[in-house]
Amino acid sequence: MSSYAASITSNANSLAGYTKKVARPARPDIEIDLKDHTEGRVYTTYDALSGNVKITAPQNARFDEVKITLEGTIRTYVDNLSPAASASTKTTAIHRFLKLVMPVSESEYPQPRIAESGRTYTFPYNFVIPDRLLPRSCTHPNTADHVTEAHLQLPPSMGHRALIGGQSDMAPEMSKVLYAIRVQVVKRREEDAREVVLVERNMPIRVIPAQAEAAPLIVGAEDDQFVLSKTKALKKGMFSGKLGKVTVSAAQPAAIILPAPSSSSSTPATTMATVQLRFDPHDSSAQPPRLGGLSTKITASTFFAVRPTSGIPTHRNAQSAFEIHRGVYDSTVSVSSRCVESVQWTKHPATIRRGSASSTSSSDFSDCSQPIVPKESAAYYSAKILVPITLPSTKVWIPTFHNCITSRLYVLDLSLSIHTPGAGVPASTVALHLPLQIGAAGNLSSRPEMTAAEAAAELAEVDEFLRPRLIEMPREELIGNSVLAHHATDLPPSYEFSGVAQAIRS
Repeated sequence: MSSYAASITSNANSLAGYTKKVARPARPDIEIDLKDHTEGRVYTTYDALSGNVKITAPQNARFDEVKITLEGTIRTYVDNLSPAASASTKTTAIHRFLKLVMPVSESEYPQPRIAESGRTYTFPYNFVIPDRLLPRSCTHPNTADHVTEAHLQLPPSMGHRALIGGQSDMAPEMSKVLYAIRVQVVKRREEDAREVVLVERNMPIRVIPAQAEAAPLIVGAEDDQFVLSKTKALKKGMFSGKLGKVTVSAAQPAAIILPAPSSSSSTPATTMATVQLRFDPHDSSAQPPRLGGLSTKITASTFFAVRPTSGIPTHRNAQSAFEIHRGVYDSTVSVSSRCVESVQWTKHPATIRRGSASSTSSSDFSDCSQPIVPKESAAYYSAKILVPITLPSTKVWIPTFHNCITSRLYVLDLSLSIHTPGAGVPASTVALHLPLQIGAAGNLSSRPEMTAAEAAAELAEVDEFLRPRLIEMPREELIGNSVLAHHATDLPPSYEFSGVAQAIRS
């Protein structure tokens, strides 16, 4: 009997919920049309986003305002791995770095503000993707001016797989950069004038802003993720003596510039790295070693934080055991692997350098009794390897960028195998890790044309500036009658002399 009563109660609750759901007024439908938009299209700096917002109400509905904005948002989170936490938790941060508002003319609203049932209202919009952010987008203290400048650049879209055809841009779930055209229909409550969102719709878009090549990164002692030069000692055999030492070094290569979205070129983005080798033999009979293979990889490091970062992030501070507000995610992609055995060594013979005393002029009055001993530098061998770098098409690449709570850096990993002539000695491997910058060409040469209203406003400003003006002496009855005459010697508001200035005046 009790189960039968419970069944009746459950059915009654379900029926009441269904009745309430049916009685709930239907929300207006919002459709966002973007001119010339296609699936997978990429927008860049100075691209115009123009279109119309169409709102259809299924029944009469009162509203107060339609808000149309272009917004850029970064979402990050860090898992709480503290042993004191009883359950798995995470700290989330949201940074809205861009918000452009499209004003809606009063004439475009219905009068009164009631959307009629079945009628479609159209509101045009027009945005232009800026080349930089406003200073208020980054107000936290930074260690240097170039960090603030980097934080005021637009970051590229990251972590939205639906916009890149399901491919991967090597971004983790902990960091996402999203751009969207957002439409809200709001109503203000009569009791407290608080805005209530009746309905909203977002249209995500993919933005890759123009990113010029920056100056080479200065690698300091704390940047343990970069290795520009490495020296390795070589042996003739397992139980033989020393063969010499080989030094492998390379500088940061030129940036890889992604082509503009409007470019029709099918040539992949490339750059060239130059590996310099030097072999210093242990004795004059030692010959340079035989080179083996050279493998190339690119590591994409995505740094994320829930607190603003005051400097350029590194693996050392992101992976510190005491750092719980930031993290890093690495993804490595193989680029190429080739044999460099045919690279030829060039011998540089020993040279004799004069001592420092020999470079000074002699004098009859000189009391220097020390003889000048020339210094001899030993012979060495050198070689050079040119390494072309082409971004693999298996991944979606985005430019290098730094923002307040997320960054993307790239590292070029070079691994060279070296074989010694002795038997039983395994090949030695020397690895370099070079900074690699990826930029974007953008459409800097194609700024959007001004609308008719913007052109008319600019022409009016020019006419006002060039309008002839008549300058003449005022009439006698107007001289000395200015209402500001008695304030002529006063200081500006809230201005006070310092003590030193007062002492000088007295």
